[in-house]
Amino acid sequence: MDRQGKREIPGISPEIKNLSTFFFDLDGTLIDSSKDIAVAVNYALRCLGMEELPESEIIKHVGYGGRRLMEGVLGTDREEIIEKAVGLFREYYFANPAVYTELFPHAQELLEKLKDRNKKVAIITNKYEDISRQIIKKLGIDHLVDLLVGGDTTPYKKPQPEPLLHALDRLESTEKEAIMIGDSEADIKAGRSAGLKTVFVEFGFGDREKSLEENPDYIISSFKQILDIID
Repeated sequence: MDRQGKREIPGISPEIKNLSTFFFDLDGTLIDSSKDIAVAVNYALRCLGMEELPESEIIKHVGYGGRRLMEGVLGTDREEIIEKAVGLFREYYFANPAVYTELFPHAQELLEKLKDRNKKVAIITNKYEDISRQIIKKLGIDHLVDLLVGGDTTPYKKPQPEPLLHALDRLESTEKEAIMIGDSEADIKAGRSAGLKTVFVEFGFGDREKSLEENPDYIISSFKQILDIID
């Protein structure tokens, strides 16, 4: 505990090199998709006759899927507006999924190292599965991923544990062999609910304080911290 009584969260542990299975969130963890998402959101807002928003405001609402994104951006519970906005967002984003999107530093290097070490790798995202596949293919990392679970792959999204439990089953792994790595409270909560160790990456889009409230096991500021251990 620190002086304020809060639990200190350690950096990554050498023990993770003994794990067989690594789960990654996508947006804000493996990829920086902030500009493409913001452009698509602002397209929807323009079509609805609304003012565009700055990227920094839009990204606050990323992490729970397209519908929750548009609900947060619009700030309304009017179903007809939300549905129209989601449709417009998807229309633009599906046509332009990775114009500006890039991998975060050391992400590809880490995935390659995990592959070389015969580790199982899954991406578990609340983004639609089909667009997620397009993005990882365009970024050239699809061959490094054993399984992709999207927000529409299972009946429930993160923070529910079902997507992670589905991935464990498909990869024939167990919760004691796996770790969930992500940038938001949804990732940490889902990981803990599924019985996995969790890593919070503080370079992503998620709310740091909310994420730390979910008590992640580890915290990192760069994938190099994991690379140095796996190596």
